[in-house]
Amino acid sequence: MSATTTDTTEAISISGVMIPDSKLAREATELVRDTESPLLFNHSTRVYYFGSLAGNRQGLKFDPELLYIGAMFHDMGLTPQYSSQADRFEVDGANSARAFLQRHSISQEDIDTV
Repeated sequence: MSATTTDTTEAISISGVMIPDSKLAREATELVRDTESPLLFNHSTRVYYFGSLAGNRQGLKFDPELLYIGAMFHDMGLTPQYSSQADRFEVDGANSARAFLQRHSISQEDIDTV
């Protein structure tokens, strides 16, 4: 495993999988890091790595940036700022991902994928 430092997160390659180095991914990292506890943030990061590794192993085609956004936001509903009284935390996480992507003018098709 090798590591180098970027603006908001450590770029770590695990079996060739790296966190996408895009403006969208960096902004997502910053928002999630500022919102979630370190434990939950690190869990979300591992979800991305494990999801990527599993997808690669199964020969699946996926957009790493969209997978990263989905992984990073999947538990945002567990945070007070993104939790609602009406929905389960999973739905709140999906809603926060959708709002984030809409603010960044991401296509509805990509939002639906996430």
